[in-house]
Amino acid sequence: MSVARLNKSRLNLNNSDRKTRSRNVNKMRKEPSRPLSEIFLSLFRKTCISSICLLMLALVGLGCLAGYRWLTVLPYFALQNITVTGNHRLSDGEILSISQVGLNKNSLAINIGDVESRLSANNWITSAAIKRNLPNKLSIQIIEKKPQFMVRQNDKLFYCDKAGELIAPVIPGKFLSLPFLNIESDAMEQAKILPEFMKVLSRRELPFDPGQIAWVNIKGGNRMEIFMDKLGLTIRLGMDNWKTQLSNLNIVWNDLKNRGEFRNVARISTGKDRVWVEKRTSGYDGSR
Repeated sequence: MSVARLNKSRLNLNNSDRKTRSRNVNKMRKEPSRPLSEIFLSLFRKTCISSICLLMLALVGLGCLAGYRWLTVLPYFALQNITVTGNHRLSDGEILSISQVGLNKNSLAINIGDVESRLSANNWITSAAIKRNLPNKLSIQIIEKKPQFMVRQNDKLFYCDKAGELIAPVIPGKFLSLPFLNIESDAMEQAKILPEFMKVLSRRELPFDPGQIAWVNIKGGNRMEIFMDKLGLTIRLGMDNWKTQLSNLNIVWNDLKNRGEFRNVARISTGKDRVWVEKRTSGYDGSR
């Protein structure tokens, strides 16, 4: 193809583009513009439709609110039966007082989340679960903390759990006879064995149980002292490989009982896979 022909074709293309643009411009000029009144009328219609929709939504919301308020005062939903389970330390009346629910209160008016939060905030309660059984029943299930020891802090007595965590102050009206726990300042790390140690005691794997213990003292140097008041016996336990030490203690304890020598024992000490037995002094009254 020659250069002349190419130039001619380019000229034709340019001409065709110009013609197309001119036709589009002429077409736009020929389209009549919308009257201003018609534009305002369209906007007015859209505004009216939107307002009507919003009004309907507001009416539905008010209707739902009015219906809910009507249901929350309807005697049909008044509580006639409230069941409390899982409580041992706290009475049913105390649970109801803390939760702020009671008979004849409308079941639908009770906020379940608020009730659970109020109960869980109590020192003695680990968790709480509320179940609404319409029309007139409510169940409250709680899990209480279990005290294992008493500890002295700032000249006050507190109950604490098996890990040594404080629960609540000791009050005269609801006194529990529990062993005293003392943890020396340089023995806090050794106190971590307490939960597992108490599990071993509760499984009755040892010749004594938690009810016989008067006090527990966790001392520095990986040592634990346990005193049993009724037996007049002190046990010194080495905390290095303490499970083995307890097993050795068990063997010696049973051997002393079988030989009838246990009543003369004042102290049993374990450590380094050995057991030492210390007899009572002559002034001890063995009948205690």
